[in-house]
Formats: sequence, C-alpha cells, structure tokens
Amino acid sequence: MARSRRRRSGALGATALALLATLIVVPLVAQPKRSGSAEPPLPSPGPSLPGKPGDFTLTGPESGVDVRVDGCVLRFARTTDGGRTWSDWDDARYQATRCEPGPAASRANLEYSVLGDRTYLVYDGGLRRLSTDYGRTWQDAHEAITAVRAFPPTARPVFCQFPCQAVDQPLAVDPSTGGVYRLSGPPPSLLPFFSLYPASDGSIWITYGVNQAEVGARSTDRGVTWTTWTPPTGKSLLALVAVDERKGYQLVSGADGAVTLERTQDGGRSWSTTLTGLPEVAHWDLTVGSDGSLLAITQTGPDDARAQEVLVSRDDGRSFTVARGDGMPVASVCVVPGYAWLFGGGGGPEPEAEADHLVLTQDGRIWKQFLLAAP
Repeated sequence: MARSRRRRSGALGATALALLATLIVVPLVAQPKRSGSAEPPLPSPGPSLPGKPGDFTLTGPESGVDVRVDGCVLRFARTTDGGRTWSDWDDARYQATRCEPGPAASRANLEYSVLGDRTYLVYDGGLRRLSTDYGRTWQDAHEAITAVRAFPPTARPVFCQFPCQAVDQPLAVDPSTGGVYRLSGPPPSLLPFFSLYPASDGSIWITYGVNQAEVGARSTDRGVTWTTWTPPTGKSLLALVAVDERKGYQLVSGADGAVTLERTQDGGRSWSTTLTGLPEVAHWDLTVGSDGSLLAITQTGPDDARAQEVLVSRDDGRSFTVARGDGMPVASVCVVPGYAWLFGGGGGPEPEAEADHLVLTQDGRIWKQFLLAAP
C-alpha cells in the first residue's frame, strides 16, 4: 500500500481508480470562481533526466524538495524561491547498496522521506540512511538521530500521512542544523507508527496501526506524555488532523465500508460526528488550512478523464465544497499542515505525461503557481 502513493504521473492503478471513483458523495455546491490560474512553463531544452518523478515535499511557503527515481538511484532537487530556480539533480543523490544493473534494477526495498529542506531519510534494504547536508553525504540514521525525552523547542515535528515511508517513529528536525531527534520514552502504542500531524500551537497528533490506523494519540508537551484513544470495535482511523491542542478531526471507517468525519474539542477524549455517508476509499489527503478550514484532496470523473480536486469545509466539517478541480490525477500526497495543492501541466500524452507545476493554496480561495524541477 505504501508504494501505491508513489510515481507522480498522470495515472493511478485500476484498483485505486475504482476506489477513488466512489468518493464524491459529500454535500457539494457549485465550484466558485477562482483566482491565480496557473499557466504551465515552457519545457526545458536538452535531454531529460532518466527515471520517473517521485514525491514532491513542500517545506515552506516558497521552498520544497522534489525527487527523481531512476531504478535504485534517488535524486533530490530543492528550491527556495517558489520553483523559479532549482538545485542541480546531480548535487544530491542516493544509490541503493544492493542494486541490479540495467533496466531490471529493483527498488522494492528502497523508500525515502524528505524531513526538511536539508534533511532526507532513506530506508535501504533494512537500513536507514540519513543526510543533513542536502543529500551530499549519508550516514547511519540510528547513530545520527538524537534520542531526547521531549522534542527541543526549536525542532519541528515531521508531518507524515499514510503511511510514513522511511519514517518508523515520531521525528523532529532542527531547521537551522538539519539535526534529527527521536523520542526516548515508550510510545503510546505498540502498533506500527502510521501518521503524524503537528498542530499550529505545537501539539502533536499521531496514529498507530497496520493497514489503517487503530490508535490515536495527542501530546501537548513535545512528546513526553500522551492522551490516547481508539475507535469503537470494527472501526479504524483513515486520517487525523488538528487545529490546536483541543480541536481536531478524524475520518473513521466502519466495517460496513461507511466513512464518518468526527470532531473533538477536548484533545481527543471525546468525539462527535459532523458528517456521515462518506464511502471508503484507498487514501485520504486531509489538512487544516491557514484560516482553520478543512482541506481535502480527492479525484472525480470517468476513468479515462480523471481530475484531482481540492475540497474545503468552512463549517467545522459539516459540509464540503469544491474549491478547485483541474488537477492532474497523481498518486502522491498533496497536503502538509496549512497547505494543499494540485499538480498541473505535463503537455505530453496521457497517462505518461509528467506534471511540471503545482497550484498551491492555504485556504481554498487564493492560489499561486509553484514550478517543479525540470527533468
């Protein structure tokens, strides 16, 4: 399931398409007029870099890291000016320790996570390798990550959603040094780590589970103590996000396939239903916008003409409207706390066309273009 979210191209597998096709049954209204429409940039001259696009990670309003996957080689490019300029693909790369040469190269045991502008984590055949210098050098992650009782005030907890690829526990990164921290205390659950959402006030909301999350937890003291909860028997958590230490939202899937949106106003101790009748789907991209609204990414349309949408709720999750619906149908997470985006462009024949830009929003009203690194 983890790898089904990879490969930022214009197509998803048939199973994922069939599941996503059932999503739009929430209360929707007509799409409003939008601003900031993006025009795709002209293609770069010269030969393209080999391989396929990986995941893009937004690390700030104008900064991000893009990944290119070529067999057992990962290449990383970064920008700090909204995509107008990018570092060279060959400045930062990682090659798997065990790799078959030629087109038969396998990356079945190679996963990666961008933890920050300069900090990248790779899971390579049972070992985790960490770079804190923009991918130029790599070291053993177990030795390089510092264990602490509580995340330092200057360290930012690492957001991750369904599931966390190379990350197997809650981590935080100091943006000034690239240093990474993990918690030394016992985790709130013995199940595998599943997701982490850092709220704007510093509280940390996480889930644990196998194929879907089965335990939720929240910390208000940088990871020292936790409040935990579990959904009723037969149900699981699809997504968990939070506004602050008290107010959060979770999507709960029932044994009958029904999905419910719930809200807490006491830090996860109790939950109330805000929206019912949502069908079960393969993945949910969910985040809280800069104005406290809920932003969700989904897909719509027939299989041969899929489009990706941003849905927004401004009434505490009681209904959603379509904020924008002209995105390429990608298989990559399209949210971070406070932001959501759609991929666009490509210019080539579907389904092999690659996105060349994204349109970014913090509230579902205002949009801006963010260019991707040219291959």
